[in-house]
Amino acid sequence: MFRDRDLFLLGAGALFSALCLLLPLPFVGKLVTGVLTLVGFMVLALLRLGPDRISIEEWLRRRLRFWFSPRRFVYHRPGWKLPARRLPTSEQNLPSPASVLRPLRASWTGLRPVVLALPESGIYPLVTVFLGVLGAYFIAWLAQGGAEEIAAIFR
Repeated sequence: MFRDRDLFLLGAGALFSALCLLLPLPFVGKLVTGVLTLVGFMVLALLRLGPDRISIEEWLRRRLRFWFSPRRFVYHRPGWKLPARRLPTSEQNLPSPASVLRPLRASWTGLRPVVLALPESGIYPLVTVFLGVLGAYFIAWLAQGGAEEIAAIFR
């Protein structure tokens, strides 16, 4: 079901969104900030990248290792020379224009296969955490005067 990493990120998101109640903002600002924090952590916990569907930190580790690793073509041995190119002797040996022109490939493939790991984790734990945080915000709103507003509505 859930891995420890996913549970840690969901718990950290719930904690940080509950700590958003301490921000010096109006209650609506606290609510919006907390919900956005929680949703961001949920997406981060479920995000899978790359063709082999790995987590974002594994994907970043692989990309950084590739970017910082030396390439084979960087180091040349002494005595290394380019191979001599032979020119075609007749026109029938010339390549056709269709074979010379190749379609351009995108140089940056980006985050092409991006998937959320909902089938392997399920929706119920996510909804449980989300409703728990919203319940904490509702209790905080009641403590800050929401009970009087509800009483005024029912009078």
